[in-house]
Amino acid sequence: MKLIENIKLDGTKADKTAAMYYKTEPFVSGVGNYHHTNNWEIKKSIEILNRKGFSVDLIDRTNNNWNPRKKFDLFLGLGVGNTGDKFVKYAKRSQAKKRVLLAMGPQPDVSNSRTIERYKMFNKRTGQNAPPMRTVTKVLGKVFEEIIMHTDYIFCIGEKGTASYNSFKQYNKPILSFYPAISDKVSFKRGWLQTRKRNHFLCFAGNGLICKGVDVVLESFVNQKDKFLHICGPQEPAFMSQYSKTISNSENIFYHGFVTPGGDRFNKISQLCSYVIFHASAEGCCTSVATAMKAGLVPIINPWTGVIIKDGVNGISIKEGLPLIENINRKVEDASKISKREYELMVTNNNINSENYSQSGFIKSYTKCINEVIS
Repeated sequence: MKLIENIKLDGTKADKTAAMYYKTEPFVSGVGNYHHTNNWEIKKSIEILNRKGFSVDLIDRTNNNWNPRKKFDLFLGLGVGNTGDKFVKYAKRSQAKKRVLLAMGPQPDVSNSRTIERYKMFNKRTGQNAPPMRTVTKVLGKVFEEIIMHTDYIFCIGEKGTASYNSFKQYNKPILSFYPAISDKVSFKRGWLQTRKRNHFLCFAGNGLICKGVDVVLESFVNQKDKFLHICGPQEPAFMSQYSKTISNSENIFYHGFVTPGGDRFNKISQLCSYVIFHASAEGCCTSVATAMKAGLVPIINPWTGVIIKDGVNGISIKEGLPLIENINRKVEDASKISKREYELMVTNNNINSENYSQSGFIKSYTKCINEVIS
């Protein structure tokens, strides 16, 4: 379904109208087993708008010919990925006085540059010619500048001050941040502190394993035989072509495929591993890392993962600018030497920090964003 009109909760008194350019999937197929947080977020964001007196027309990102017959008070739309090529056209057609750019990732030129660079590094190391995934082609340069010209507010996923958030500061537009809604099925069990091994690490990823840095994390563990890496994520041809034999022949690297957050397999891995490790090229906010943090795993991450941590307090920072694999080696070694008491304190601090990465955290932060726009 490419358009759902006049969405409102039962009993909603809607005297205003909003148009949202995103995807209709959660209203057609349902939220399901929570494969991605944004399905739940879309439904909840519309409920928030309903409670603020807006009826909502939801336009699917595959809709190429939205021509409304009414004027809207508010327009919200995707704009940093390839589907953002319709942002300006639909913002104009909405006739809304207030227009919001939904930034689910970094500024596209920045994101593109960093992602392509990672694939170049992979190709140089391996001799493969892997085509880049998750790159942007339609909203770069002057095209994105035009999107910004028709934007009044930027809703940026993740915390204020992340590398992704900061990539939009050059435009001098109000940037409002919100947290992703990690499934309430994911939680930390205190008993896991007794079963976890300090030398077991989880790399939990979604599509685009190379641009998410899973390749450099894996290569870091190849020569660290006393450290164990568990990889969860969908298969990517270039990645599996290069590393399937390495994984099958290794005694310390395990590939689990796609694992549902909060499910039995996820919980078994979470009670064994002490850390979640990630070295992203360019993420708005890596929900897979936030999910692992909700399960009490201490993050070892770089700034472009899109999660802010205090180094040595609730996580371990991988600095930018150093050789990738060498830097990961160093952090993995440091993490494996942390005492039980130090680790438990980091878990406690991490649990406090990750409370925001929840359904209630999303509702609170997204409502605050909406209030800022309509006030």
